Amino acid sequence: MNQIKIILFRGGFAGDLITTLHHMDCFRELTPEGKIEIDSRLLTLQGNRNDMTIEDKDQYLNKHPIISCCDPDFALKHKNQTLMITCSNTFMASYFCKRFYQYHPHMADEISLAEYDTSFAEWSYFWSPKFKRSIDVSDIFTNDNFLSKLDVVLNDDKIKLFNDWKKINKKSFLDHKETYGR
Repeated sequence: MNQIKIILFRGGFAGDLITTLHHMDCFRELTPEGKIEIDSRLLTLQGNRNDMTIEDKDQYLNKHPIISCCDPDFALKHKNQTLMITCSNTFMASYFCKRFYQYHPHMADEISLAEYDTSFAEWSYFWSPKFKRSIDVSDIFTNDNFLSKLDVVLNDDKIKLFNDWKKINKKSFLDHKETYGR
């Protein structure tokens, strides 16, 4: 099987965490709010990059052992090297969408939280069947064996980072759960 080089996700859905767990050298910081900061050179395809040709994107991919990506069309071109992050539980998905707005409040000027939530469901429904490799983050807080779903070699640093991330984010998830009742 081909090595994972692209982590495909929508904003808020732990893409940078999954990227880091695949390649720890890209890790920079876990913020007090629970956001993973990775090497900025790996973020190029997280935004809308209409200024880059497919060739530019291919060259970018070839320069890095792994990239964090929100461009499904490009990822599809490299589908055998892509891991898509999904979330089949709608309540969990609403949490991850809200989490995106927590880190990027300026997005509210472009799309409402409800619209983003709907767009994630549509995005996931459309793109999921096109990728062979995916990871569902619906049980990221409840599955004690979640890391085994990643199919990566684990070490103490990866386990500690995941557990620290989970502790911070589980607290905000429980606040979400209390507020929105499920």
